Amino acid sequence: MKRTDLLLRIITSADGEPVTPVQLQKVAFYIWKEYPDRLPDDFYNFRKYDYGPFSADIYHDAEKLEDDGLVSISLNQRGGWREYAATAQGLNSDLSDIPRDVSKFIDEKVQWARGLTFQELVRALYEQFPQYRENSVFKV
Repeated sequence: MKRTDLLLRIITSADGEPVTPVQLQKVAFYIWKEYPDRLPDDFYNFRKYDYGPFSADIYHDAEKLEDDGLVSISLNQRGGWREYAATAQGLNSDLSDIPRDVSKFIDEKVQWARGLTFQELVRALYEQFPQYRENSVFKV
């Protein structure tokens, strides 16, 4: 299992709908917290940043997935931020290397995250992991 497989799994869990940067970052963080011993050695390292845990490598890997035709990256019309959606090829990718329980966890976290506003998602993460509020510009 590669970290890009897990990233693609996050994006495909939205069934072709877009995933925002905060959703992508925070779901990957939750995976890292839930399964630290079962992830690839090069899985994302998260640092305390403006809106909680952050890894720039997630965006670099998403761009690689776009180059491979698995993900489409577009700008949100209202806010101008990037959004990440699986292409048909991405939705049909073989991600069977991801253990079933990890895949189920990703599905649940993506659906949960997509049901929250930006503020609600950041606030929920800070409630569970207050240490990641340290460098935050977000006022709860």
